[in-house]
Amino acid sequence: MKPPLAHQNLTSIQALRGLAALAVCIAHLHAVEAKFGGTPLLGDWALSGFGGVDLFFVISGFVMAWVTRDSHSDITALPHFWFARFMRIYPLWWLILSAVVAVWVVRPDWVYSSHLSQPDILKSYLLFPATELPLHAVGWTLIHEVWFYFVFGLFLLAPPHILPFLLLAWGTIVSAAALLFPTPTDPFLALARNPLTLEFILGAFVGILASKAQFPAPRLMLQLGCFAVLLAALSIREAPSAAFEEMWMRVGLFGVPSAFIVWGWVGLEQTNRVVAPHWAQALGNWSYALYLLHVLVFVAIGRLAAPLSRDGPLDNIALLIVALVIAIFASFVLHVLFERPLQAQSRNWLKKPH
Repeated sequence: MKPPLAHQNLTSIQALRGLAALAVCIAHLHAVEAKFGGTPLLGDWALSGFGGVDLFFVISGFVMAWVTRDSHSDITALPHFWFARFMRIYPLWWLILSAVVAVWVVRPDWVYSSHLSQPDILKSYLLFPATELPLHAVGWTLIHEVWFYFVFGLFLLAPPHILPFLLLAWGTIVSAAALLFPTPTDPFLALARNPLTLEFILGAFVGILASKAQFPAPRLMLQLGCFAVLLAALSIREAPSAAFEEMWMRVGLFGVPSAFIVWGWVGLEQTNRVVAPHWAQALGNWSYALYLLHVLVFVAIGRLAAPLSRDGPLDNIALLIVALVIAIFASFVLHVLFERPLQAQSRNWLKKPH
């Protein structure tokens, strides 16, 4: 007997997670190479890799709708949902952040040196919105994730047929607040009205449609999404940083195409049994560890390689390849030794009767 659709393991989603993490790695390699590698090989086009964050947000919304189809109108499911999300985000974040704090205490010039202010360490650990970025700057995306999970968890208290209306209302409120408060100084308001929330909502809508096996022309949707991302990367090549700082533009250029990519690839897997390559699935398994680790590894390798920098492309090629390979290997080790056992234990705790 075929298992219920919403409980099947999706290789497409794991692969997309891996590709999103790899895209962000490429974007950060651009900055590391420019700082430590002499004449850079990666042009500003590499900064389009930050669109991997937008793909992550869409995936998060999709997964929340996909895995909670049977959890609505059940108040007892809410603590389980939040606990599972907590265990997914915080333990590995705390581990990596603690390593960053240890370095920061000894050599503050190695950490957060590009920022003029001081980070709020407590809020960095808690992933609470703050005026400044977390000490480990990639944590800004996790602050959004925690907010997504908190609000979506509340939606689970409603019947499933109400969820689309709740998501639509949430998106409307966010859009209105973003227009009414274009530059808020309060960090919580800045988070709550951030248009990037719309990417999570888009992903959740795709998850609802996918759980109902609604996949119109999945191959075409995937192709359109990929083509739109390519056009977005080309259109911002003159000023990529500015494009990612303008949130509405970012949602349009990368968030909407990401929704088509997710919907299309999941649709191909469900309707045509298209299975993602094993290497992409594996990278997806390690994607969270890779996302948290890669900047630290890149900077460490960059500092070691800087004295060896020479004219010509060979040292840059070596820097890019070695840094990326070591980051991926470190994420694999961290996943196997820490993240995977912790997730298994977390699932065991949730299965125990309370």
